[in-house]
Amino acid sequence: MQYYILSMKKDHFIVTPDELRQLLAVFHFVTYSTGVKKNYTESDPDVFFSTYDALYNKLKNGEKLNWENDYPIVDFSTGITQHLENCVYKPTKKLSVPDFLEPCPWIATFSLIQWKNQLSTAFAVHHFPENVCGLCLYFPTKVEYPVPTEKHQQGIVFSPDFDDYDSYMRLLTEIRKLTSPLKLKLNGKIHRTSIRISQNAKYDLGSFYFIKTNDITVL
Repeated sequence: MQYYILSMKKDHFIVTPDELRQLLAVFHFVTYSTGVKKNYTESDPDVFFSTYDALYNKLKNGEKLNWENDYPIVDFSTGITQHLENCVYKPTKKLSVPDFLEPCPWIATFSLIQWKNQLSTAFAVHHFPENVCGLCLYFPTKVEYPVPTEKHQQGIVFSPDFDDYDSYMRLLTEIRKLTSPLKLKLNGKIHRTSIRISQNAKYDLGSFYFIKTNDITVL
């Protein structure tokens, strides 16, 4: 990348597969963290959606996920953008690697963990695949350009100056319209989480493995 991410915003949410398709209908999907084929420009959205379909189906059926068998649907992510021109790739000997002019939002799975009598989303999904519950939307709030580029001067740049900032804010607004804050009851204590959940997903959440095995009540 042509910049270093210094801080980022995280927005956790749980929606059904159909709702996710509606939320992301206007976006291009891009690889942001690994090498790609040299003729790559963007990803097929159906790959991301079908992976979430498979994950959500197992979650609502109460299945216990494990890393060995389920890692393709436990730990997956995608960049999303309405400015494909910023998502450039630099050719190397065998592949091309992301060398984005600006950051774009990205979406990845998250796990929900009991930690010191609290509920936490801070742990990596590969450590707790059985506790995967939903998705997290990320967007950098501050990045540093070590040298001047065609888009920005050298130094610190904040999120409102990025092309995809408006895209991120519109998506976040749509997520908030569709969802409400998730409240859970664990060991007699009510936890008001930072996670947002749609009403349709809330009907399914009670069957998720993490919720069932920890005797959590969805409020």
